[in-house]
This record gives sequence, C-alpha cells and structure tokens, in this order.
Amino acid sequence: GTQGRSIRDALLDDVAVAITKLDLNNPKAVNDFLRNLSKPTLWDYLMELYYNSILSGPKTQIVNEVSNAVNSLASPLERLAAAGVESVLAPLQGRQAARVFSEVPADAFGAIEGIKEGVRAALATMRDGITPGAASKWEFRRTAFRGKLGRIIRAPGTALEAADAMNFAINYRAAFNADVVRQAKGEGLRGLELIDRVAQLKVKPTEGLIKEASKTAEYRLFRQDLGPFMQDIMKLRNIRIGGERYYVEPLRVVVPFLRTPVNLLKFGLERSPVG
Repeated sequence: GTQGRSIRDALLDDVAVAITKLDLNNPKAVNDFLRNLSKPTLWDYLMELYYNSILSGPKTQIVNEVSNAVNSLASPLERLAAAGVESVLAPLQGRQAARVFSEVPADAFGAIEGIKEGVRAALATMRDGITPGAASKWEFRRTAFRGKLGRIIRAPGTALEAADAMNFAINYRAAFNADVVRQAKGEGLRGLELIDRVAQLKVKPTEGLIKEASKTAEYRLFRQDLGPFMQDIMKLRNIRIGGERYYVEPLRVVVPFLRTPVNLLKFGLERSPVG
C-alpha cells in the first residue's frame, strides 16, 4: 500500500545519498557498500559458520601454506626441465625453441621480487577482509555476520585468503619475469638489445604478458576456472530448496569446496604418466 511505497522510497533515497558520498576510487569502500546492500539469509549465517569451522584447523592452514610454497619452488625446476627438452626437440624439428634456460633465473629472481608485494597484499587482506585483487575488480562475496564478530568468525577464511594473496604475488612476479625473458628471446634479440627489450617489457608490459602471468599464478594456487562440465556440477551444487529467504543448499554441505580439489587433482595428473 501507500505506507509500503513510502518505506521503499525512503530506503531508495538513503541508498541514493550513500552513493553520492561513496568514493568510487576506493575499491574497499565500494565492496563494503555492495555487501551492505545485500541482506544475508539464515542460510548465509549457517554456511559462514560451517565453512570457517572447516578452515579453522591449524592443519588446514599449514597444509595450504606448505603446498603453496612447494609449488612456487617447483616452478623454476619445471622451467629448467622444459627448456632441457626444448633444447633437444627444437633443433631436431627445425624450429625455434619455445622454452629457454634463461627463464629459470628470471623465474627465481621474480619470485624473490614478489615477496615484498606478497607481504603487502597479505597484510591488506588481513586488514580489509578482502584481497587487493578482488577489491580492485569490485568482486565481492556476501558476508553474513557483520562488524567485529564477523571478522572473528571469518578469521580462518581470511587467513587462507591472505596466504593466497601473498603467494599469488610471488607466482605472478615469477611468471611475469620468465615470460618477459621468453618473449624477448623469441624475438631473436641478443646482448644489449635483449637487455633493453626486457627492461622495456617490464616497464610497459603487453596485455598478453599480464594476463598470462595472472593465469599462471592462479593455476599454481589451484584457483583457475573450471571447465564447462565441472561448472555445470557447481551449478548443481547451488540448487536451492525452499523459498526466497528461507532455503537450504544441501549439496554445499556435502561438497563445501570444489574448485580447489578439482584443480589440485588436475595439477597432479598433468605431472603424472597419465598427463
């Protein structure tokens, strides 16, 4: 009725005023605003407790960090093996080598360079409750509990995101440096010309280099997008039973996490005789 429209209009006016005061150049402020617009349901509260209780064990945190660290350390070794294989196959096939040995030190030194960036990203994640990368893209995940209580409840998940933010920066910088060297080498440059080209690409990287380095970093954190079949499985997991406000997603309880385990399995298979 008239009273309902008045309340709705008042709420819309409040939202309009809030938007005018919003700093669109502050990604965190925008994300906080979007989160506050979405009213959590009972199921949101239950799942937030459920997910973070699963992640709260010290073993989960340790395994995540150790696996990330080992994966980062394996990167230059894999590049070394790939360059070794290419050094044999390329001449036999009469083509230019697609992988080069100079990628190895570029990867290693890039990872070291990325540590400082990673620490900053991890600290920002712990402070803001969202990774800098997600904030800058205006990506947000609905949160149920608000204020200090919410930060405490989500602490296990935030800690994992902080660790991933640090390792993303390390893997990104390692992949970026290696890809820059590979591209410069692939252009047939040598000596000072090669050094100048590498410096140029680092200062003004192409969109392709940035995307490829980000893709590699996501891959090494087992966070890359799933294929069409698994995406359909994820949609099945999101099926709701109930009404708009009061519902359950039973498959989320049975399979709380899907993307990381699937990508981890794929990662292992690719490095096995099956791959």
